Amino acid sequence: MRSTPSHDAQGEIMTDTTTDQAASDKPSVISDLLGNLLDDAANVVEAPTAYTGLHGLPTGFRDLDAVTGGLTPGTLTVIASRPQMGRTTLLSDICRNTAIKHNIATAVYSLEESGEFFLMRVLAAEARVARHHILSGVMDDAAWTRLARRVPVVSAAPLHVKTPGRLTMATLEAEARELVEEHGVALLAVDGIQDIRPAKRSDLREREVGDVVRDLKTLARELNIPVVATSHLNRNPEQRYNRLPMLDDLRESGAITFAADTILLLHREDAYEKDTPRAGEADFYVAKHRQGPTCVITTAFQGHYGRFVDMMQT
Repeated sequence: MRSTPSHDAQGEIMTDTTTDQAASDKPSVISDLLGNLLDDAANVVEAPTAYTGLHGLPTGFRDLDAVTGGLTPGTLTVIASRPQMGRTTLLSDICRNTAIKHNIATAVYSLEESGEFFLMRVLAAEARVARHHILSGVMDDAAWTRLARRVPVVSAAPLHVKTPGRLTMATLEAEARELVEEHGVALLAVDGIQDIRPAKRSDLREREVGDVVRDLKTLARELNIPVVATSHLNRNPEQRYNRLPMLDDLRESGAITFAADTILLLHREDAYEKDTPRAGEADFYVAKHRQGPTCVITTAFQGHYGRFVDMMQT
């Protein structure tokens, strides 16, 4: 349970900090930082209804938000997995939550599928209709009704989807600044770290990916918004007896491990064994968490709708 100070206690803390700063004409750097930190903490306590008292933006997953405090401005979160595990699905779930449920301006760079397919992914998950049914148009009356109800909601959401054929880091930086300044974008999502061209080309692929990751982290700090990006894992998990992913499996760049503030590794047993007792379950391995503990969070994977949900929602 979150421990919240009383108003009197908050006042005493803030008064003491202000007094210490006023005692000197040139406040030290540490006092400035402390004052800012206490201001932020007080704001979370005073306005718990804003994103349920989180320090950052909500992901939509209760247990994940409880561990991370949400997506904090200035941080880089990387979602990584082997193919077919659902990293794009998780990215779209997070964007659906921020843009549709909380009306937070969100920008998505979809580099691994077209904008139409990404939006169809969002719509299918929102309406609880299978994507292939939407594509084929073969739906019963109940599915058409659910779809019709969610189309206006999705259309009105502050969700900006971009699908450039080729994306350079320089272009991403310029467009991200414009999106923040003109549209108030508060979350930047990039589906495909390995698909971004670095500012400087290199003969070493690992160096190029490393440059991209470091630039994404710098961009997050410069714009003071969270950045969430997806990455591939190499084949190592498939060679283990339990097929569980590890940080060392991040493809092409150890720089991801060092630069990212949070790394989520996705794993589903039913991706390998259809008859497993854990069919329909998915694990989010919080393999790196700069500001807190690492852990494993179990969610439900509703593959027919193309979404993850908290276990309590199943």
